[in-house]
Amino acid sequence: MIKKIFIFISVFFYLSSHLFSDETISRSNNYTYGQSEAKDGSKIITRGSGGKILKSKIKTDIEIFKKNLIKRTKAKNYSKLLGASATNISKRIKTRGGGGPIYSRYAKTVVYIGNYEGKNVGSGFLIEKPGIILTNWHVVQKADEVAVWILPDEGVPTEKKIYEDLEPLYGAVVATNKKEDLALVKVGNFPDIIKKVTIGSIKEVRVGDKVFAIGHPEGLPWTFSEGIINQIRKKKDWTYPDSQYQHTATVIQTQTPINPGNSGGPLFSENGNLVGVNTLKGPGENINFAVSVEHAINFLKKNPNLKNINPAEIVMKKDYPNAKTQDFNKNAIIDTWYLDPNKNGKYEKALVDDDEDGFIEAILYDENENGIWELQLIDDDLDGKANRAFIDENEDKKIDLIAYDYDQDGKWDEYKEVS
Repeated sequence: MIKKIFIFISVFFYLSSHLFSDETISRSNNYTYGQSEAKDGSKIITRGSGGKILKSKIKTDIEIFKKNLIKRTKAKNYSKLLGASATNISKRIKTRGGGGPIYSRYAKTVVYIGNYEGKNVGSGFLIEKPGIILTNWHVVQKADEVAVWILPDEGVPTEKKIYEDLEPLYGAVVATNKKEDLALVKVGNFPDIIKKVTIGSIKEVRVGDKVFAIGHPEGLPWTFSEGIINQIRKKKDWTYPDSQYQHTATVIQTQTPINPGNSGGPLFSENGNLVGVNTLKGPGENINFAVSVEHAINFLKKNPNLKNINPAEIVMKKDYPNAKTQDFNKNAIIDTWYLDPNKNGKYEKALVDDDEDGFIEAILYDENENGIWELQLIDDDLDGKANRAFIDENEDKKIDLIAYDYDQDGKWDEYKEVS
């Protein structure tokens, strides 16, 4: 992942320069990008240079990187907890009537959400690109970040396989509408090939029409179901068993089966357009409700800049409220945060998320505050420890050494000289 990003940046900076401005701080002003030849003949991808630093004092166990590990560990621990009681039985998808094409078109659009803070699961779906997922507020309640699983190319997995074998993506809860029980999650590296839903209107459906749902009820991932609209109820109030908060929204009452795990999934019309967000089960059999798509449309309109948010921003603002930010690759998404820990007006550290997936994969250092980055540490596998370090020993703004920690024991195992 990092290697691919470095090659891209190398080509970019070979063709153009990156200058300071009043609004941003160029993290490249004292960096040489490109491919360098190691003395053993291997190619080294270099990103930074400048500053003298002793080999023996470079640490690989970095506090900021540990947050990568903490995030991944929380999701893995929750997955283990869920996996212990998960079924290993896969459900055959049944698509009756005219619903088959809807499932075929939108199955990958629907995601499985694991809320490892609130200890619950639910559904969601891609409503806008890039990577903007709509779900219910109660699915992501108490969480700043959630795990997001997409449907594998090889087909529908069992719930147990999801938790034990599939690596989730990570999304930040970027907007909530508690009153109407809606929330938006931004996933930074959501596959661009996946289609977003086609947004319809409640005006295109009426009582008696067929509707279709995709979700994950009762541990049966990517289940497709159909039903009919029983009624459209304006300004319906409801509460959940563990809360006194009263939600209010226009809802579509359907016979489409909705069970725990379906919450946050899409409700489609016969034309395959999104008309609602499956939300709650009523007090009796075959009484289920979906929040009207009109609420989702208004929710999106009130949050027009979500496509430009890096999933890391929510947490970074809490942890580093005074950080200076930069959109380094000029795609309108923040990917770099500059820190001034001693508050002397000089930025001595930069945190980098080049692939904008919500994980900090590189840290730049200017410990002597001379305007030159002295060191870059990289956490390739996001395990909380640096795998590599780029070092410039003679301060000529070119990489002299690449340090490697192969066994992840916190000590550098090898240094490669760069010619």
